[in-house]
Amino acid sequence: MGERMKVTIVGLSLFAKRLAENLSAYDPKNSYKSLDTYHNNLDKVKATLRIPKSDCVFSINGTVQTSKAFDLALKKKIPVIMNWVGTDVVNAIRAHNAGDYRKEYITDAIHFCEVHWIQEELKELGINAEIVNFAAFEKSFELKKASSEKFTVLSYIPEVRADFYGIDSFISLANKFPEINFVIAGSEAKEYQPFPSNLKALGWVDTMGDLYDKSHVTVRFPEHDGLSTFILESLARGKKVLYKYPFNYCEHCPDHDKLEKSVQELYDEYKEGKSLINEDGADFIESNFNSERILGELIERFKQLKDRK
Repeated sequence: MGERMKVTIVGLSLFAKRLAENLSAYDPKNSYKSLDTYHNNLDKVKATLRIPKSDCVFSINGTVQTSKAFDLALKKKIPVIMNWVGTDVVNAIRAHNAGDYRKEYITDAIHFCEVHWIQEELKELGINAEIVNFAAFEKSFELKKASSEKFTVLSYIPEVRADFYGIDSFISLANKFPEINFVIAGSEAKEYQPFPSNLKALGWVDTMGDLYDKSHVTVRFPEHDGLSTFILESLARGKKVLYKYPFNYCEHCPDHDKLEKSVQELYDEYKEGKSLINEDGADFIESNFNSERILGELIERFKQLKDRK
């Protein structure tokens, strides 16, 4: 039996923690540990001890600017995988154009991303990234009609940079369609209040299940995006999805006019008594984002790197 593989996961702490937990449950024979090297001082110390003994450092977030974790890994010849997720690409292009970048991060790290448009943007940096996903769904959800008596549209908009994530467009939709319920999770957006009476901002929500169950449609309309987990989970739960980017079984809404038109069309279907359950979207997630496919592929990549050492 081979030596236990050790993978250290850094980057965006919420997703890093979730991925480490999922990998550990799926593959308990090996060691997967997330460390918040951005904000947690104890984890920063732990990183200095764990990274040199790791077989791989996997980061959910890429950068071309100095990172102590990446420097330590590369110095110790530990493979680094940067999984680029969205805004990190915009920041990296800006830094690169300003001459504030580390060439070895581009040439010596391994680069993944989740979708083709991020893959294309990374080429501006001279990065040829592979499309490899990390978000996995353990089970298929029961597909059923939305429980809300009124037609309900849900969006996830973080507290920080709500404008970047499309809150103005969402408020505009609420004003345009006073007979529809609009719900924001993730932000209270107090600086944008008072809202129209048909719009509620709930702030941080620990579990989104009830909100998905009540909603007929979900919306993701940021200035720039990677492949949002909100999109994947919406599809997994059989929701109609309006997305600014083109993605499987989502309605592509590249501008506000198309977003408005799509809401109207779905509302008309709802009034005609149609269920609006997105069965094809749910089947797509179950087939392509199950644990065996997503986590199994990641683990195989990690093992290949370990075998090369």
